[in-house]
Amino acid sequence: MAQEELLVSTEEQAYQLIENYLTGHQLPEHISFDGWPNLSFKLEGDNFNQSLTPSVMKGFIEMQSQINRAFALAKFGTPDPRRLTKEDREELEISVEVKQGSSILTVDMNGFLTKLSQELVGKMSAQEIMITVISAGLIWGGVSIFRRYLDNRKEVRLAEINKDGDKEHLKTMQTMSHEETKRIEIMANFMKQQPLLDNMDRMAYDAKSEMVKSFVRADKAVIDGVTLDSEMARELTTNARRRSSEMRIDGIYRIEEVNNTDPEAFKVKVRNVRSDQRLTCLVQDIFLDETGNKEALQQAEWERRPVHLSINAKHVDGEIKSAIILYVKDVDAEEKPD
Repeated sequence: MAQEELLVSTEEQAYQLIENYLTGHQLPEHISFDGWPNLSFKLEGDNFNQSLTPSVMKGFIEMQSQINRAFALAKFGTPDPRRLTKEDREELEISVEVKQGSSILTVDMNGFLTKLSQELVGKMSAQEIMITVISAGLIWGGVSIFRRYLDNRKEVRLAEINKDGDKEHLKTMQTMSHEETKRIEIMANFMKQQPLLDNMDRMAYDAKSEMVKSFVRADKAVIDGVTLDSEMARELTTNARRRSSEMRIDGIYRIEEVNNTDPEAFKVKVRNVRSDQRLTCLVQDIFLDETGNKEALQQAEWERRPVHLSINAKHVDGEIKSAIILYVKDVDAEEKPD
């Protein structure tokens, strides 16, 4: 009997599959992509006649760089692109097609999605692999999530700007529809539960910042229906804070040492049971205020019992510089290490 296969060719299909998965439905055994995802940009101006300027190329180079980091994270558990082989880099390379009519750019990232699905074999179930790859397609090539980025930057800048004139200009930018807003809420909640996707979303955010910044050189940029003029692109990316310097490193850890001698900081030394990575973490103040959490960490140390920790870390190419524990929970029976 032939195995079931589904061809995903639209963003609407991708979101429907995610909703099906979240409501307990089984996904098809095989999913492939046909013409999606492929972000489309139209740039207008004297320098954009079926051509790219170095500044615009810089935006796409940043996207490639962040995709490489995302794959390194999936492969090695750390977003260090230096660990990728020459073959990895070649297979991950995005394709940017420049068409006639001002400069119409289409970004094809099927190579990344194919390689990601292959890398996750043995690390996740078949259903988890499929939903992760579909979500990655939406994060990097989805129109709605790009519009969410623009909407986020718009709201941040409106809060920062004092000049009424600047506010009025920024307010003219139209982004998400009501339907897209609902989809994004579902997707955002799902990503928070999946550290790999949450980290990818941070990386993609920084890539989008660099891309929109590069559109300042164009008189007008149309990003899948959202129109930005040069002034708006500049305004949106002003003071844009990089998000990919932080990452989620949730996992199963053993508590090796609890240090509560400092009244200003509760610290624990932990070891990841899968990777053997050792970290010294601060524990979030709000978390400590909750009844029993401090005792739970101390008990896990005394009993030498593994626990599931949610950890937010700051890093440079995967090298952890600081880490903070957000919450702790018991390890499920199927998660327990050997």
